[in-house]
Amino acid sequence: MKKILVTGGAGYIGSHTVKELLEQNYKVVVLDNLSSGHREAVDPRAEIEIGDFADTEAVSKIFKKHNPDAVIDFAASLSVGESMEEPLKYFNNNVRNFINLLDVLTASKCKFIIKSSTAATYGNPIKDDDIPWEEGFTESYKPSKSALLSGIWDGRKTEGEDFFQNFIRYYQKFYKKRPELLFNDAEIKKLRIPMSIYGLTKLIDEIVLKKYNCLSGISSVALRYFNVCGADPSGKNGESKPKPTTLMTLAIYQILGKIPELQLFGSDYPTPDGTAIRDYIHPSDLAVGHIKSLKYLFGTKGVNIFNLGTGKGSSVLDVISSVEKASGEKVKILYKPRRSGDPTISIANPDKAIKLLGWKANYSLKQMAETAWRWHSSHPDGF
Repeated sequence: MKKILVTGGAGYIGSHTVKELLEQNYKVVVLDNLSSGHREAVDPRAEIEIGDFADTEAVSKIFKKHNPDAVIDFAASLSVGESMEEPLKYFNNNVRNFINLLDVLTASKCKFIIKSSTAATYGNPIKDDDIPWEEGFTESYKPSKSALLSGIWDGRKTEGEDFFQNFIRYYQKFYKKRPELLFNDAEIKKLRIPMSIYGLTKLIDEIVLKKYNCLSGISSVALRYFNVCGADPSGKNGESKPKPTTLMTLAIYQILGKIPELQLFGSDYPTPDGTAIRDYIHPSDLAVGHIKSLKYLFGTKGVNIFNLGTGKGSSVLDVISSVEKASGEKVKILYKPRRSGDPTISIANPDKAIKLLGWKANYSLKQMAETAWRWHSSHPDGF
């Protein structure tokens, strides 16, 4: 029986994946600093260790204690908007700590990792046939200027190539004593694709995974999943955060009176109803995708990237409508300007995952809303 260490396993998607791993007879160890996750979210059949990747010595001891066969990594900061305001927080949590984790894997001779990535690596489509997104886009498209939208660097407003160069220079300076981790010109061109610092950090992680495959033989799968919503169908688990950012959760929070109105960012997009279009996916579908990827990785090794999405687009207003139908209540909306870092449309082409992983999303938007409403209405204060 293989033992899997799940970082961030007390979080929203991580805890769903822990449950699925246990259902499929894996041994599971959760490693989480509980900064945003919940001990109560972790299936009691799993072991749990409290630790932070900033403390590599402590994490190394946990690896030596458990000797995992593979790692599934969910540990990261996740807010697009916050990433534009606090880019160094995202450098530390999403890049530096991830490299620390890979160094621990190297030292412990653990050779397999599944990495949670994101559709935010794709940025905005350049031409109509870029949608639905295919994994090869980030290999073929090498822009000359960064797509980063406006944000804050060192206390001043910035955007585009200036913002990008500040971030990349910071990375290159930080790792100047580790030349094997520095980016070459081709990698830098690729990194200009994302519109947000969040997306940029995740694309950096994907490139770093390729470097560690060459450096220490670590095989990996990066999973670019799309917008997550819904809850465990059994009602035992759901999103529980003091400041959630997922659209469906926020819509439900408004109905429950936890927020005065749902802020809708952008009603003037070039879409049928004026709101942004996304590919929404249930966390239970994602959990299955991670286990399918694990089996694939054990059988093939190397480095690969897969989209995990339904292949269907729903607008912001579609999601709000699904919540209203599930709850029987109306959502009070406050319309706001577009949010920095948000693309107009993002839909997955899941064909690669269907073909190579044998995975396909099963939950509809209606089911996502129904499971989410069941969880939040019965757990109005979370865990």
